[in-house]
Amino acid sequence: MTATSDYLDRLDVALRHVPHGVAAEIRAGIAEELSSLGPDAAEQRIAQLGDPAVIAREAVDAGGYLLPSAVALAGAPAPVSVTRSRGFAIAAALTLSFGGFLVPFVGWVVGAVTVAMSGMWRSWEKVVAICVPLVLSGIVMLISFASFTTSAVEVHEAAGTGDSPEIANPLVPIVYDFGHSAIIVLVLVAVPASGLWLLWRMRGRTTAS
Repeated sequence: MTATSDYLDRLDVALRHVPHGVAAEIRAGIAEELSSLGPDAAEQRIAQLGDPAVIAREAVDAGGYLLPSAVALAGAPAPVSVTRSRGFAIAAALTLSFGGFLVPFVGWVVGAVTVAMSGMWRSWEKVVAICVPLVLSGIVMLISFASFTTSAVEVHEAAGTGDSPEIANPLVPIVYDFGHSAIIVLVLVAVPASGLWLLWRMRGRTTAS
């Protein structure tokens, strides 16, 4: 195999992602020029032309095409970003589910951040997984706080009128007791469920679409 034929073969590989018309024109021009030169002159010209991948990249830049990187043009697979890998997504979902149990609150925040960084889920899926437990907890806390405030006002008003305030039976749960219990249930159920839901959503998926 001559230096010219070897160079043209490598050029064909590098140009395979360039639009056909542009690639054919570049290939024909270089082939015509090299074929008119002797072996020594052809080798010198090949050295001047440089790497075929660079020629392909320059053609892409000049035409404004959105094509694979120079690594892909050379035939090697393009590297996958860590945040778009399945391993990163699985770790993020598990951290969202159980990180808060290992490191209270901070672990959940780390899970939420890593889920937001992952490219495995659509934006709305991330919003649902992160925000729904927060919204539910906020609603329950507001209801519990409102119930507690109402009970405190009733006790204060009864004291102002001279009536003996009603003594709550500690064995009978009141409204804000249910609120506290609901918050615990949300932490123990809703938060882990949000991460597990993300794992379910990514089944059979290579990247978010």
